[in-house]
Amino acid sequence: MPSRANLILDNLAKKYELLKKQTSHNALGADTAEALIDVVQYSLKFLSQCNQIPLHSSVPGKDYFAFAAKKKGGKISRAVNKNLFASDTAKKLEKVFSKTLSDLPLAERERFLYTVAISYCCAVDLLKTGDQKTPATFFECLIGHLFARAFGVNPRTQVEVLRLEEESSTLPTDFIFDLGTAKPKFHIPVKTSTRERVIQVFAHQRVLDGVHGFGKFTGILVCLTETKLNHDTKEVIEICLPKQWVLYQRFIAPMKRFYYFDIPKKYAGLALGDPPMAVMSFAKFFDEAKDLMAGR
Repeated sequence: MPSRANLILDNLAKKYELLKKQTSHNALGADTAEALIDVVQYSLKFLSQCNQIPLHSSVPGKDYFAFAAKKKGGKISRAVNKNLFASDTAKKLEKVFSKTLSDLPLAERERFLYTVAISYCCAVDLLKTGDQKTPATFFECLIGHLFARAFGVNPRTQVEVLRLEEESSTLPTDFIFDLGTAKPKFHIPVKTSTRERVIQVFAHQRVLDGVHGFGKFTGILVCLTETKLNHDTKEVIEICLPKQWVLYQRFIAPMKRFYYFDIPKKYAGLALGDPPMAVMSFAKFFDEAKDLMAGR
């Protein structure tokens, strides 16, 4: 007879696969919203039956905890920002996803979105071992749906970058949102964390600028967090490379926005740098979506 954990994992895996299918078919559709709600509700229900253990935070001004199975000596999840996790989110999912997110006050919106994003990731951390792919794909589905709803169009995951005689090539990326002829087009890479891989974000933007012309595609990075948990010491740190970011922004290609669900302090400070880089809470996207769509 399968264990309880295996039954939970099997059920969650089915819900996750349906979410992937719906997002690929129609990211802005109601079926995708329903599939997303189902995954998050199931994840939060599972997590509500787990313990929360405090972690040692080496990030000034932030407190973190991890979910852990009731059984002693079991796995623990990734770090969760205590001030951003809202345990009552499951009750609000259907109501919030049925209306405009900008209707929520900013602080409440930040907690809601962070909880939605982190819940499946933590559930998978406890139910599987070494799985980084499905949390990353879930996060992409979430972002794809939210941007599709805001922009009113479905995304593409590649764009043509070369056509010479018989030769053509495409650039794979997370999302391209094309609002139509003579309207803004958006290049939106999505990462649960960047680390040293962030150079790819700027490199892809440089290719788009070089092929289609500077300013044709607006670059927006969406990232969950930059925290790293040492499972032995239970210490949480943020891994940030602000100097490299400045170089990439200045000499490779400029990105217009850097949205985070859990904003790293060192990156938030780049807003006052040279060049200034707009690093902000993802929750603010819903307040400025209309301006972005208008090319402002």
